[in-house]
Amino acid sequence: MVNATKNNLNNKIMIRLFKQCFLIAIAAALLIACKKEKTKVDLLIKNATVFDATGIDPISNASVTIKGGKIVAVQKGEITDVKATKTIDAGGKFVMPGLINSHLHLFWNMYDMPPKMPATNDAQANKFIENELTKRLKGHLEQGITSILSPIDFEPYIYNVREKVAKGEISGPRVFAAGPVLLKSGDYYACAGLEGEDLKWCNEHVRLPIENPEEARKSVQKLVKQKADVVVYDGVTNQTKFNKEVLTAIVDEAHKNNLKVFVHNADAKDVPNMVAAGVDVFIHPPAKTKDVDGKYLKVIGEKKIPIAITLGFMQRYMKLGFATPKDRNDYDIMQNNVQVMLKAGAVPLFTSDVPGIPPTEVVPMVTGVMTGQGIDNKTILLSATKEGGKALGAKNLGTLEPGKIADVILVDGNPLKQIADLQKVKTVIKDGKIVVEK
Repeated sequence: MVNATKNNLNNKIMIRLFKQCFLIAIAAALLIACKKEKTKVDLLIKNATVFDATGIDPISNASVTIKGGKIVAVQKGEITDVKATKTIDAGGKFVMPGLINSHLHLFWNMYDMPPKMPATNDAQANKFIENELTKRLKGHLEQGITSILSPIDFEPYIYNVREKVAKGEISGPRVFAAGPVLLKSGDYYACAGLEGEDLKWCNEHVRLPIENPEEARKSVQKLVKQKADVVVYDGVTNQTKFNKEVLTAIVDEAHKNNLKVFVHNADAKDVPNMVAAGVDVFIHPPAKTKDVDGKYLKVIGEKKIPIAITLGFMQRYMKLGFATPKDRNDYDIMQNNVQVMLKAGAVPLFTSDVPGIPPTEVVPMVTGVMTGQGIDNKTILLSATKEGGKALGAKNLGTLEPGKIADVILVDGNPLKQIADLQKVKTVIKDGKIVVEK
């Protein structure tokens, strides 16, 4: 009887052990099967030198994975646990975020002399988009520029272009549109030289009034309804005296609607009040007053406010022999003010301005201007990526980090060592898709 009981007990123990071993074996088999299951991605870039624009040093022999238009991972070495629809062997090429040009008017031509007005009626505007602008946008994309802020352009046409690009109907950089400029009444550069019906049409499509705080708020509300990406305020044209109440109303209304306020032009002496009012970005160097000791402009550096170094147009203007003594004096003021702001810690932005500039000339012009102002190569690259995204309020752009939009370029060279290599873009990826392959 005792032996039988022992045998039964032993049998139960053996059965229990057998079950446990069986379950362990199944778990191990499942674990092995899971390990063999590879993650599916749309694109794998391997054997790359990755500059992710977060501020860290480039990662050599690195891989980037992309799925659904977003960055999945960036890591050292080859990623072996993925199954990619397409693989690019970068062969050691420099891989970085797509370039962001934070100031380029798409609807103008200030490159050719004399300047050319693209349109003075609806038919001409649509024809300009179909013929000229479509070519320009494609050209900018081929240079590695995957996003452009176009401040001060005709509405609704600039918004239409933005939508056509977003839908893939036009091949080009992602468009951030400001639409009309907030500007005091009177003659101004945007519609210069026009008369009669032409002038009326231009005014109706390219400017909004700001004669008092109430009117300024209504103008911002119009931009909100038009779904502008940012608000652009001209702080000097037709203003004999700076109106802080108007600007405060503009900033307040814009920020209520999550829109940043960009100052298109400014007098240096008004900058402290503009900063106090809450403006977000200066897309021209304040030029009207020469600040020799930082009295007015040091605050831009202290607050780390982004500033566009748009000296290229004036440099070209002088080189062609069009500049008057006043123009040269204005340039001297701007260059002085740029140095004051940079030394104080201002954040430079990659910006060309120069409406109508051939796409192939953008990168060499901008990098030439910034290098000439003593800006180092790493800061230039960050100005065209991380800082551009931050300035535009586009938190999903500008760096190669998991979850960010996959705008990526492959460069044949190392722009950190030689900035001219930024002109050697071989492959452009926008929204996770290869759009240019040279």
